Amino acid sequence: MAIATAEFDYVIAGGGSAGCVLAARLAEDPSLAIGLVEAGGNGRDLFIRMPAGNGFVFGNSRLDWGYESLPQAALGGRRIYFPRGKALGGSSIMNGMIYMRGVPADYDGWRERGLRGWGFSELLPYFRRAQGAQHRRDAWHGVDGPLKTELSTNFGPLEQAFVDAALAAGHKWVDDFNAAERSGIGRTDSTVCRGIRQSTAIAYLARSPANLKILHGRQVARVLLDRRRAIGVETVTGERIRARREVILCQGAFGTPQTLMLSGIGPADHLAAHGIAPAVDLPGVGASLADHVDVSIQYGSGFPDLSLARYQRLDRAAGLLARWLLSRKGPGAGAFFSTILFHALEDPALPEFEVYMTPMVIDENLTGGAVEAAPLAQRLGRRLLVRGRKLALPGVQIDINLERPRSLGSVRLASADPRAYPLIDPNYFSAPEDLEQLARGVAAMREVMAQSPIARYLNGELGAWKGVHGKAEVISAIRATAYTGHHPCSTARMGAAGDPAAVLDVDLRVRGADGLRVCDAAAMPTQITGNPNATVIAMAEKAADLILGRDPLPPEDPRPGRAAVAASR
Repeated sequence: MAIATAEFDYVIAGGGSAGCVLAARLAEDPSLAIGLVEAGGNGRDLFIRMPAGNGFVFGNSRLDWGYESLPQAALGGRRIYFPRGKALGGSSIMNGMIYMRGVPADYDGWRERGLRGWGFSELLPYFRRAQGAQHRRDAWHGVDGPLKTELSTNFGPLEQAFVDAALAAGHKWVDDFNAAERSGIGRTDSTVCRGIRQSTAIAYLARSPANLKILHGRQVARVLLDRRRAIGVETVTGERIRARREVILCQGAFGTPQTLMLSGIGPADHLAAHGIAPAVDLPGVGASLADHVDVSIQYGSGFPDLSLARYQRLDRAAGLLARWLLSRKGPGAGAFFSTILFHALEDPALPEFEVYMTPMVIDENLTGGAVEAAPLAQRLGRRLLVRGRKLALPGVQIDINLERPRSLGSVRLASADPRAYPLIDPNYFSAPEDLEQLARGVAAMREVMAQSPIARYLNGELGAWKGVHGKAEVISAIRATAYTGHHPCSTARMGAAGDPAAVLDVDLRVRGADGLRVCDAAAMPTQITGNPNATVIAMAEKAADLILGRDPLPPEDPRPGRAAVAASR
């Protein structure tokens, strides 16, 4: 029997990157009661707080939902592992901590689609309000916001060699990827502060306001509807949590469309096929799934002492952990990704590729193959630091992310049981242009890796890339190594009034329903040129103003000649 246990003005379903931000900002109005419903725990675990603790979070069923894709025809039938955070902070408890916005053209494209208020000049003030940059003080960045950022710290000889090789290949140095220029080589900014990962739970909810109630360990099963009005949520145990004003879904690119469909909001024929009575026929729910497809090229190296893989051994992992516990310093205090190359085929303002350099060789896909046998010390050590079924190896890994893929996928229900994971089909390479572009990206990166500053540390390509020549072989290697870039979005996207595939209006309200909004990566109208976490946080900052009826922050645009245009909007 369902039991109503609590009632709030606003109920936020999902305490992820957006949900924590919204909860904190809505609770700034002391007259409101806010309920934040989260399936996982409090997001304060030691290995969440330690930036290098990803290996303990990734694949840990207590902290990682551990989704899998349907078999991908274009990838030889392989299933792809999709880690998603399961605790307060959501996927910001396990991401690579790269603070990277989209390029201005991404957001201006949203405005040109008819989404007034979502252009670059309108979003920049919310990026700035969120950010507390420790090392950047200019018109592009915020310095006082909750989300602390700093220059990535794990920068050693291999990273420097990669930078020098990119410069030798003709790429330019970019001091700040979140300012006027994007294409080039540079160090990343990280969502880390004084050696602590800045998940949104840590950044925004360090002190929970008195008018905010966080309900841990409660998985939302569906939105409760009175006719077409959202009046609360029901958990998988039958608990009912009521909302006097609104329900806001913040469950991410997979969870949000699943909950909408379980609530009777989605493609009517698909819902009916699972015995769910359609309340609102919205074909766009679960459609338009976009992800940054990633291709890895791995290089062996005879310099194990320069590789992060050396910390996989138990004694070295323990030393790293001890140093972090005592001083919040050392390799454990920073993100493993510190150096990135954005490469443009045509327009430097719109690079097609974001390329990550990692000073070790890893296999992130947990869906296939046996766990590689290893000595006891390495088996224990890799649980702390290095994810995957195989041991990390000395070397360099180059991950090429295609930033604006044309191939779109879907999220569909497997059954009407909310505990059953949805059917996720990223539909990689369904658009042949994506393969063609990635082949060009591979050629560009091979040119960089052939430059002497980095080549002297390497002893050849590994695995599917060993001995690969010619376009047909390159395409085959791409299919064999393609994986998720961990950036799914747009499965319940915003759209203008005439957009038949849109789920949300310009104010993030679910079409055809009252008192129901979505704010997370699912709401993004399109994929962006960069990592989505910063964008999701800025969207949540803006959503709080929309929900509370506050005037939007005044537009800002530091690009030359744009200030007057921004002020006129």
